[in-house]
Amino acid sequence: MRWRDFTLLWSASAASQFGGMCAATANPLLALVLTHSPVFAGYVGAASTIPALLMHLPAGWFVDRFNRRLLMFIGQLGRLAACAMVVYALGFDAHPKPVLVVAALCEGSFLVLYSAAEVTAVQRVVNPAELPSALAMNEARGHLAFMAGKPLGGFLFGQRESYPYYVNLLASLWSLVALLMMDKTDYQPQGTARPAHARSRISLVDGLRMVILNSFLRTVVVVCSVGNFLFQTVLLLLVVLAEQQHLSSARIGVLLATSGVGGLIGSVVAPSAGKHVRDERNIIKVCVVAWAALTFIVAVSAQPVVGLIAWGGLSVTGGFLNVAIVNHQTGQVPEHLLGRVIGINRFLTSGAVPLGALSAGYIVAELQPRAAAWFVFGAIVLTALAVPLLIRPGRWLPARTVARIKKRLALEEVREPVAVP
Repeated sequence: MRWRDFTLLWSASAASQFGGMCAATANPLLALVLTHSPVFAGYVGAASTIPALLMHLPAGWFVDRFNRRLLMFIGQLGRLAACAMVVYALGFDAHPKPVLVVAALCEGSFLVLYSAAEVTAVQRVVNPAELPSALAMNEARGHLAFMAGKPLGGFLFGQRESYPYYVNLLASLWSLVALLMMDKTDYQPQGTARPAHARSRISLVDGLRMVILNSFLRTVVVVCSVGNFLFQTVLLLLVVLAEQQHLSSARIGVLLATSGVGGLIGSVVAPSAGKHVRDERNIIKVCVVAWAALTFIVAVSAQPVVGLIAWGGLSVTGGFLNVAIVNHQTGQVPEHLLGRVIGINRFLTSGAVPLGALSAGYIVAELQPRAAAWFVFGAIVLTALAVPLLIRPGRWLPARTVARIKKRLALEEVREPVAVP
């Protein structure tokens, strides 16, 4: 491993995530201070989450077409400009309300671009044998940034409204410096066609075909999308139960922090545990079975503390599975398709989160918390039962149907050694 370059890349991304988390925590608080309007705070929150729905696909396209280091630099430069807009607006009272919405939208968009480019760039600074450990360190970094950035952002905002944005500004500056200090390695995607032939080589359809035809990728995309959607209901019903039993907000906050701790644990143990797994698809099976067991605990227990501990367990499996996904993508997906495959994966799995959060309120309100917990458990069990079909559809579907699927997907155009079993 080229430790200097990897350390610089890791620290640049850590600073980016940490600063972004501080600002993301402060954004809705600042919106409420400026307007005293929950509706406007919702607009700011939506501006922060919209890029996660809309930008992953174009970001993946750019990553497969252009120099990854340059894209990371552009992403950090855009984040720096967005943060500077807020600092300037607060300092000079220059219409901070619309600036806050625009800055949140720009911050989220450039962060998606940076993140997609950063994952694909790790391969250039890490030896293949050390890639799993490096990717696990990246996953752990995200959970550390979450655990440190959220509370610090709230604390700094309480001291002065602009402090979280100054932290984000300094973090973005360091990220730019770290990227400039890296060796000028070739970060251009391998196998990228010239513009004259770009139409056949940079289509998003190629990335989608890769996801569908790869048994691990198609299974994990479906499973994680369903899980991310349903887990928003679990989170909400646990908070409702905690409120009904009059737990203090501080205690609820501490219990919710188990998600960050659990994700960190999962990402740390993933490299060593993964060495003992011959077939990566077994990781999906184990995680889904664990989800079923943990959601069963939530359903049978009326104690929110027990449920929130189970929530931490879900995060352990989430961190473990995230490392397995990135390992598979960087190890099995051809480099010229990697950005698009990552973009499609994140578009579907991350997009399920806001949709799940939107639906969670209706599910909990209509079914009540206990019944909603049983609903989630049943849906997870059905998902677990569907995993064998997703992994090996050839065992369950008629041969003619499988042949038709291959033909529709133009299997002969896929150069990767993957197929529908």
